[in-house]
Amino acid sequence: MIIIGISGYARSCKDLFTSVAQKVLKEHGIKSEKFALAYELKNDLKSVIKTKIGIDVFTDDTQSKSIIRPLLVAYGDVMRKTSEGKYWTAKVSQRIDKSKADVIFITDIRYDVYPEDECTWLNRKMSGKLIHITKFKQSTVPQGKRFSKNKIVKIYDAAPNDHELLNNPKVKSKANYAFEWEDYSDKLNDTSLEDHPYIREKVIVALKSINVIWLFLLHDY
Repeated sequence: MIIIGISGYARSCKDLFTSVAQKVLKEHGIKSEKFALAYELKNDLKSVIKTKIGIDVFTDDTQSKSIIRPLLVAYGDVMRKTSEGKYWTAKVSQRIDKSKADVIFITDIRYDVYPEDECTWLNRKMSGKLIHITKFKQSTVPQGKRFSKNKIVKIYDAAPNDHELLNNPKVKSKANYAFEWEDYSDKLNDTSLEDHPYIREKVIVALKSINVIWLFLLHDY
């Protein structure tokens, strides 16, 4: 079994990467599963939030998510601090132990604070590999900058919160492979993001770079 952790800012398309990677593996008869530390957080609180607030923690409704987000963040932070980063990884470890998959993806490796935090757990305890993703858009230079207004540059998202601002650079430094990809959401035409050649190629290169490619020895990539 190979364990692959995915890191990067929120909205860097970590789930997209995982979905495409799973498709690529499935094409070659390789079974994979994905887990998320955030799922364990929501699962811990689903009963109390449903009973007390009347909201499903797994809802896709933006307004409902904004109502319960502070509670989720606070609880997640408390459990990380009281366990020195081990509470959520221990829960995912239990799921991994029961899995029969060849490859496991963990879609939200975010912290490197404690001696046995998420990065160390992935690397040392699980003997896993870490892939870090950065997303950008191509755009003209913002007004007020001292460049030609027609110059096209990469525009990166700001950190969505202080936790990610502090931890993302540290987690990225621990990555076995880090890459950037462009936001292709406005370039789809009749092709879905998961099927777009640019996205697919980025995923395949990443899998090769962490030596998962040995699973494809009989195939032409």
